[in-house]
Amino acid sequence: MSIIITLIIFCIIVVIHEGGHFAAARLSGVTVEEFAVGVGPVAASAKIGETVYSLRCLPLGGFCRMADKTDEETGKVGFLDVNVFKRIFICIAGPFMNFLLALIVLSFLDFGVQYQTLTVRDVSENYPAAQSGIMPGDKITHINGERIRIYSELSYELSLSGNKAIDITVERDGDSLDFVLTPKLDDDGVYRMGIMPESKVGFVYPSEGFPKTNLAESVYCAFFEMFFLIKMTALGLLQLFTAQLSLDSVAGPIGLTSVIGQVYTESVSTGILVMILSMLNITALLSANLGIMNLLPIPALDGGKILVYIIEIIRRKPIAPEKEGVINLIGFVLILGLGVFVAFHDIIKLIS
Repeated sequence: MSIIITLIIFCIIVVIHEGGHFAAARLSGVTVEEFAVGVGPVAASAKIGETVYSLRCLPLGGFCRMADKTDEETGKVGFLDVNVFKRIFICIAGPFMNFLLALIVLSFLDFGVQYQTLTVRDVSENYPAAQSGIMPGDKITHINGERIRIYSELSYELSLSGNKAIDITVERDGDSLDFVLTPKLDDDGVYRMGIMPESKVGFVYPSEGFPKTNLAESVYCAFFEMFFLIKMTALGLLQLFTAQLSLDSVAGPIGLTSVIGQVYTESVSTGILVMILSMLNITALLSANLGIMNLLPIPALDGGKILVYIIEIIRRKPIAPEKEGVINLIGFVLILGLGVFVAFHDIIKLIS
C-alpha cells in the first residue's frame, strides 16, 4: 500500500508541475506536442487541437513535450524560438505550481482541521514562561529579535536555543513587552518554555472551547507555513553541501516510500480520515520540496535553464543550442548519477 500511495503522491505533484509548464507554454504561444500523465508505453491518448493528451502505463509522474523549433508549414511555434522572457516564464511556472499546490493543501488543512497560533492559551507552573511573567492571552511576535508569524517558526527557534537564554516579545493589550527566559530541560530530553499555544479548529474536528478557524487566517498561516518549508529545504541543502548535514538525512523515492509507509501504518490505525490528512500533509511537504529542488541552478533542472537564460540576457545573445544541449546532458547525467547513489543509500539504510 505504501508503494501505491507514494506513486500517487509523486504522480500528482509531478503532473501539477508539468501542468504549470503546459499552461505557461500555451499562454506564450509555444506548441505543446504532448502532455502525458505517467511514463512508459501509451495506454490511452487523444489529440485535441495541436496537443496529444496521453495516459501512460507507469504512474511515475508525467511530462510536457514542447516543440523545439518553429515549423511554418505546420504552424508549430518552437520553445527555442520565443523570446528569452517567455522561456523563463515557462520554466518558472512548474515550480510555481508546486508552491501553489502546497499552499492550497496547507490552507485546506489549516481551515479544515486545526492550526496552532502564537497566542498563549495557558502557561505551566514552575516553567520559565510563567516565571518570567508571560500570561495567557499574550501573543508572541518576536523571538531573539526575529519576527515570527507561525508556531512552527517558534518551535524551530526553541529547538536551536537549547539551554541558552532567549529574548521573547509579546503583544498584550496593544502594548509590546519583552521577556528573557531560559528553556527548561524536561525528563524526555526536550527543552520547553512551558507555553501551551491556542489552537483554532476547523470543520473536520470541531471542538467546544476552541475558537474556529476562518478562511483568511488559514490562508495567511498556510502561506507562511509554505515559506517555512521552503526555508527548511534550502537550509537543509546548504547544510548538506557544506558537510554540516550527513547523508543519513537524505532520502530518495525508496526512502520516502519507507517513511510514507510508516506514516500510513500509524495513521490508518486511528482512522481513514486521519490517514488521508496525513498523506495530504506529506503531499504539501514534497510539493514545496520539489519546487525548491527544481529551482536549483543545476543544468537540466528548471533553475539551470533559467540561469542559462539570465546569462543570455546579460550577454544579449543566446548560447548556441549545441552548447546548451551539452550543458543539459551533463546536468542530466549528474542528476541520474545522484539518483542512483541516493537509491543505493536508501537500500543500505533499509537493510541495516
